[in-house]
Amino acid sequence: MNKKETPESKSTAQKHLTVVKVRFQPTGTLYHFLAPLEMELQATSWVVVETMRGLQVGEIIVAEADLPAGLALNDLKPVVRLATGLDMARRQFLRERAAMLSTVAEEKLTELEEKEVKVISVEFTLNGRQAILFYTGKLEAEQSYTTWQHQLSTQFDCQVELRSMGSRDEAKNLGGYGVCGEPRCCSRFLTDFKPISIHMAKAQSISLSPTDITGMCGRLRCCLDYEHQVYKDASKGFPPRKSHVSTPQGRGRVIDWDALKGEIIVEIPPNGPRRARKRHHFKMDEVEVVTQKR
Repeated sequence: MNKKETPESKSTAQKHLTVVKVRFQPTGTLYHFLAPLEMELQATSWVVVETMRGLQVGEIIVAEADLPAGLALNDLKPVVRLATGLDMARRQFLRERAAMLSTVAEEKLTELEEKEVKVISVEFTLNGRQAILFYTGKLEAEQSYTTWQHQLSTQFDCQVELRSMGSRDEAKNLGGYGVCGEPRCCSRFLTDFKPISIHMAKAQSISLSPTDITGMCGRLRCCLDYEHQVYKDASKGFPPRKSHVSTPQGRGRVIDWDALKGEIIVEIPPNGPRRARKRHHFKMDEVEVVTQKR
């Protein structure tokens, strides 16, 4: 007869477990799994994990991670074992098979006359019975999706899942260099994409020209988020742009800030011909708001 699990025994069992972060593709999304401490896992260790689609081989990126907010240990799938030589050989075989499926998928798209769709990558489960095909673009004909999926599943004798990707994921997968001259952040270390807004560029006084704020994916650059909070904190208490302020040089209009220097850029006088106006830099304690912007 099994003993009933008590909170004490459950707590003891949890002490022998650790949360790890695993990814299945280079710079891919990190997923959380539960592993026994006795496995002595380290970053760069290869493991076999249980997923919703079956067993998969992945690489440990973080060996001791925090439990994601809102989740309990029981919500995480387990690490089954350290990957063996056979597992790694199987992984390599499936990578080659994935490349074949990708090529055939492109050929089928040509037959279906779906010119706007592009195959990005393919992932197989360890048993080879399921595959996920990632693509970008929109299938024009309604029946193309079903036909494409059926043709691939039949030819490769596995269940093929078709999953649409966004432009950011496509750029991440393709790699390359950004305008800064460095390898793209998304291909190098970003594992998740945060929402980016135009307000982040405005807060940092970055030019709003599309070439200055748009990434290779055609979306706002992810790096706009890196220093946004620093600028946001540094500019707290600054008078709004276009506000009229009183300064040691006279009354003027706030046209911009230099948040990192803690300076406010004021145009004096606030009105009149542009040629007659001059720009001055003042510290926060040197100006006083007269009227807010309208």
